[in-house]
Amino acid sequence: MAALTPDSLRSIIAGLLSARECHLVRRPVQDILASISAVVARFLDPSSDERQHAEALLPAESGLSPEMVRHSLPLLFQEYQPERLRGLVAAELGGVLDRVERGLRARGPRLISHILAGNLPGAGQDAIVFSLLVKSATLVKAASSGGGLQGLFAGSLRQHDPELGSCLAVVTWPGGTVELEDIAFSEAGLVVASGSDESLAAIRRRVSGRFIGYGHKLSLSLLTHEALDQAQEAAERTAYDMALFDQHGCLSPQLVYVEDYGAVSPRAFAGLLAGALAGWQTRLPRGRISPAASSQIRRARDEAEWQALAGRDIVLHASPEGTEWTVIYEADPTFVPSPLYRTVRVKPLATFDQLSALLAPWRPYLEAVGTVVPSAGHRRQALLEVLTDSGLSRICPVGTMQTPPLGWRHGGRPRLAELVSWTAMDSG
Repeated sequence: MAALTPDSLRSIIAGLLSARECHLVRRPVQDILASISAVVARFLDPSSDERQHAEALLPAESGLSPEMVRHSLPLLFQEYQPERLRGLVAAELGGVLDRVERGLRARGPRLISHILAGNLPGAGQDAIVFSLLVKSATLVKAASSGGGLQGLFAGSLRQHDPELGSCLAVVTWPGGTVELEDIAFSEAGLVVASGSDESLAAIRRRVSGRFIGYGHKLSLSLLTHEALDQAQEAAERTAYDMALFDQHGCLSPQLVYVEDYGAVSPRAFAGLLAGALAGWQTRLPRGRISPAASSQIRRARDEAEWQALAGRDIVLHASPEGTEWTVIYEADPTFVPSPLYRTVRVKPLATFDQLSALLAPWRPYLEAVGTVVPSAGHRRQALLEVLTDSGLSRICPVGTMQTPPLGWRHGGRPRLAELVSWTAMDSG
């Protein structure tokens, strides 16, 4: 993570490519998986040096509270356990990375350069694990204020398996350092980047090879009649989805739709959600917040109060001491993104069909919905039709939005199969 020069970055990349040829290209995938799993086990062990270092480092780096870091680290690493990694490899690739299988052979790029955005602890962990699994040398450019967890993982991997560890480097440089970025882009067979739509467009123009971009995404919750039969539990689970990682990340719900005429009204559910968020603030306190973000939340609160005084059907529930949590019930069902940091609007939904028009303006940005899908019949079919047609790539139970399974298709894309190049061998 030391300051880089063009020459030192070229040297790092040369070392990665050499290590790949020596230690990775002919190594069986199951052997790679075993080493990754051994390191993952260290981060899942509360008594390990890796886990304790991560718990000490990440609150200051990420802005999350110590309680949130301790709670979330096991969630981040549990999906990389061996049986889940094996299942993902089998589902997407089978054995084609090691041999010809069913007339197909797959190869990962010589080098994958990953450009990470943000400083949430889990950002970039997939980049490391998936790139090594497809036998690619892996360069991870962390955000200037982040990368600590990825650096710890890289160091632990190098200790456990020096040969595999030599195929991975985690570095950082100030965003927009063109000379360094040009080196990272030109040497890579694939560039994978996360960030704003504008930053991805700028990177894409400068990449001559393959490029995968993960841009701005939004998620939401939908409380159906079925969920409202257990309204308090639904409120707790919805609040947990919001509280985890302080509502940052593409899987954090930014708005909650509540079906009309359920066991509790949308207005009443907003009150239950506010109480649940107050409880989570005690168990998993919100972390650090910038003055600008705090001002945005206060502005949203002020607007809600002004509109309520003007006679609109709006109710504000807010933490009494500061901006720790905010729930705004609003009868207007228009989708409105959140200023985050545990701030959400609750809006009524008359019918599932209404969702199509409400979500249409946001279709390119939608990622996931947390809901309770009816078990059978017309309601189930109607809801699934609307949600899949709206471009959502993940439908999951409330309370699980921020803990997706390893194989979830981020942006609707496969996780491993998109990284490799395929060769088909015709018979005859």
